[in-house]
Amino acid sequence: MKRFLALTLALLMVLSVCMLAGCNNNNQPSTSDTSKKTETSSTSGTTASTKGNDDGTTTASQGDDGTTTGNGDSITETTTTEDTADTTPPGYGKLAGFEDVDFGGKTFVIAGDDGESDGFNSCEEIYSEEADAISVAVRERNLIMSQLYNCNIELHTSDNPYTAAMNEVTSNQHTIDFYNHQHGVANTATSGNNYNLYTLGIDFSNEWWDQQYVETNTLRNASGMDTLYSCIGDFSLISYACTHTLIFNKDVYENSPINDNVYELVKNKQWTMDKFMEMCKAAAKETSGNTTLKTSEGDILGWIRTGHATHGLHVASALSIIETRDKALYFEAVNNTAQWTTVIDKAIEVWSMPEGETLGYSSIPAAVAGGYTLFSSEILNSSLRKLKDYENLRVGLLPYPMYSESQENYAHYVDNHLYAYSVPTSVSEIDEMGKFIELFGYHSKYIVRTAWIDTYAYEYCSDPESAEMLDIILDTRTYDPGYLMFSVLEGDLSQMISSGQNNIAKWAERKANTVTGAGGYIENHMNGINDNET
Repeated sequence: MKRFLALTLALLMVLSVCMLAGCNNNNQPSTSDTSKKTETSSTSGTTASTKGNDDGTTTASQGDDGTTTGNGDSITETTTTEDTADTTPPGYGKLAGFEDVDFGGKTFVIAGDDGESDGFNSCEEIYSEEADAISVAVRERNLIMSQLYNCNIELHTSDNPYTAAMNEVTSNQHTIDFYNHQHGVANTATSGNNYNLYTLGIDFSNEWWDQQYVETNTLRNASGMDTLYSCIGDFSLISYACTHTLIFNKDVYENSPINDNVYELVKNKQWTMDKFMEMCKAAAKETSGNTTLKTSEGDILGWIRTGHATHGLHVASALSIIETRDKALYFEAVNNTAQWTTVIDKAIEVWSMPEGETLGYSSIPAAVAGGYTLFSSEILNSSLRKLKDYENLRVGLLPYPMYSESQENYAHYVDNHLYAYSVPTSVSEIDEMGKFIELFGYHSKYIVRTAWIDTYAYEYCSDPESAEMLDIILDTRTYDPGYLMFSVLEGDLSQMISSGQNNIAKWAERKANTVTGAGGYIENHMNGINDNET
């Protein structure tokens, strides 16, 4: 059934491209390929084939009229007259205010990571030749932008896009216009080799930008200027996949004495840590004849997790270690020590309940599929994609519980394998670049994000409620500088939870000078931003 749903989703995406397909006579010359690049779209409507290169990359070959496409599909702009209502779905027509944008056949080169070092292939969110629904949507976005705005989108594959972009800056070269980077939130802001994205005219209040990322990383420099050197939008699919969350086995849930509708609890903001523990205890079942609950002995656990779930527990409180307020950084573990103490106490209680068990990454999928747990937690990519091939497995998706019903919203951390995007200072036409990035985000929201949620909800989870849960989860991601910039701070908090030793008050006092003092983390980071020329 899951394979059938996957094929159906992919087929629907292909059909949508074909229905929009057309041709025009505004032929543009093809762009010559360079090593490790793939041209993914063109301004023309003819078909083309792909061929393998000696270096293992794929290059689009020319069609009969001399133009290039990445997959042989094309689309035409939907037009209306004054007497005809515009029924073009969002994302398939031009963005309001950008009706006159024409890039004149320009090729925008986006560098992505090939994923060979750790398996997170960020190239696939730029261009992919695969047949799954998400890959088809990525190609569809590129083709639509190609036709609507007369431009090409080209993938530059790299084993380190950050280094590739920085090498171009220091050598006064220019190939890469936009690139994604891993573990680079701080470096891109302080290196002086990336543009302050606000100077490109991008409106980061638009809904296709991750507002939490924008708010966390928008800092005001010494000159009074707002700065933001990297962004995450609805094209950042790895940041989706790296979000840490919960899944539940529906058979275990339905066979337990639990009476609550967990989805309704979430929507009514009654999904709390206390309710989570209550369900864990209700579902757990000892079958091996001893007093210890273990999945390896055939027992049913309430919750299984890897060691990283300690991080998810404290982030679920929506408290930050380092918080951005009024576009400045503050050490909240000192400013809100009392709240943090309460949160760590509760996290220790949740972590240490006998109905929970910590397992290795490789053990979790089989334990979930075997019905040995009610809840499991990991990043979305690991927790769901690895379960999709288990036949007859029914799972649902949930946000992490809140600490109380008075909490404003759910909260989730994004693993530091996420990829954010930046523009190197080697780019000269920044106004044009800003328009392109805005449009890349807009069309991604309505084409790519939709396909991604449908795939994870219906192919991996197979229910409409999981799609609702995914929207909640994606819209409540957090990007604490105490983790993504200064990771040692988060590591200390997770250690307190796993060891059961709440030393947060003494720890915060001891760390205060290191974080906020002269030459501390925050001052050094801001000095790096203040030294930037762009």
